[in-house]
Amino acid sequence: MALLQDVTLSEPELRADYERALAIRAAADPDVTGEAWGKGRIFVSIASFRDPETQLTVRDMFEKADHPERIHLGLVWQFDPQADLDFFEVKPTHPGQIRQLDFDWRASRGVCWARFLAQAMWRGEEYFFQTDSHMRFEKGWDTLLIEDIESCPGEKSVLASCAPPYLSPGDLITEVYPGLVTTYGFMGDGHIRFTGVWMGEPMPEHHRMPFIMAGSLAARSTMIQEVPYDPYAHFGTEEVSYAIRLYTHGWDVYTPRHRIVWHQFQRNNTIKRREIEGADFKHDRELKAIVGYRRFNHLSNYALSSDPDVLRDLALFGLGTARSIDEYEDYAGIDFRRKRASEHAMRLRCIEGIDDLTTFRVPPLDDEGAERPNLMPENERLLRIVLRTWTVEALAVEMAQLLVAVKTIQNNGMPPEKSVADLEADFRNWDKNALVSELAHLAWLVNQHNELSKAA
Repeated sequence: MALLQDVTLSEPELRADYERALAIRAAADPDVTGEAWGKGRIFVSIASFRDPETQLTVRDMFEKADHPERIHLGLVWQFDPQADLDFFEVKPTHPGQIRQLDFDWRASRGVCWARFLAQAMWRGEEYFFQTDSHMRFEKGWDTLLIEDIESCPGEKSVLASCAPPYLSPGDLITEVYPGLVTTYGFMGDGHIRFTGVWMGEPMPEHHRMPFIMAGSLAARSTMIQEVPYDPYAHFGTEEVSYAIRLYTHGWDVYTPRHRIVWHQFQRNNTIKRREIEGADFKHDRELKAIVGYRRFNHLSNYALSSDPDVLRDLALFGLGTARSIDEYEDYAGIDFRRKRASEHAMRLRCIEGIDDLTTFRVPPLDDEGAERPNLMPENERLLRIVLRTWTVEALAVEMAQLLVAVKTIQNNGMPPEKSVADLEADFRNWDKNALVSELAHLAWLVNQHNELSKAA
């Protein structure tokens, strides 16, 4: 059972890697796999880059499962054939259930490429769990995972969380539980990353939220059939890209009720990509990062591209049609066009009763002296939502009249060269959601100016 059905990837190198992944069979795989065989089974996806914890993660995954026979692993392992030999000293307990694709680390094309190839080793298992190569598992994690997925509100539900930490050589922090995923806003280079809020006790029910973390992501396996990982995405935009793709394909993200894994955050025994010397490797990585960021900017309507490398296979790895990215912006409280997050987003106000559920600090907002991100004001966020209900004609009229009024004031009473009618005709040709964004922002600026004028 293939991840992509009747599809040809356009890039020969990726197509060759994908076909290698499709051809891999584990020793315990039957002659025929598929939906009937996969009932009740869990496919685990792991991408590892020169990580000595991988061997311990894989062993712990099988040893802690209630039913290890129903666990199947797709592992993309990138390593140095000579220098990393000690990374393979610990043997897993169920090697016949591991589908493993090996690469010399110099051939690595990034984490999203590796996660895509790991997904390609799925063979019809009913459930999917994506995790990292430096994890420890809860006893009975497989039972808890299936219970959590089955208790979600709908068939197209995703469980996402930030796993609590463990310390080498495996000391688990048992006082905290996975909880919410939030954001601290857009970074200086224009990407937005997500972060976790741990809880002091398990959450008794699921809460819908807009953000994900890639190291703990679970759903029915139909998710990866409908929304396969984008091999051209970049690490810096991995989670936000997949979050908006899931949303626009009609998938909803929820908090888990159970803790099933711990994550090693302080990895002083791991060789990271950014620490590896070698001009060719670094140059290649930088080029792929540029393409990845431009791809994200195109998806999120920040800057449309016509570059074939940026747009490659977006029919397979792009947005869905069930919901729009503009609906995602309103739900999450994000402004992709100006790369702004609102306090609504950073404090997860999209979750009803969030203040009764938990309180948490948002350092960019709460810490004195912290650098504040580029924020979208709450009034502007709410105005955007209202304006989306207007027609293009009504938006064009309002935008033209407001702009002429502003320009007239700026020109000391002289009207601008273009009349209201001319501007209105121009604005009618705009994309509606771009018009909504510009009108809301201009209206907020005018309101701020008026308020300051009154105060003066």
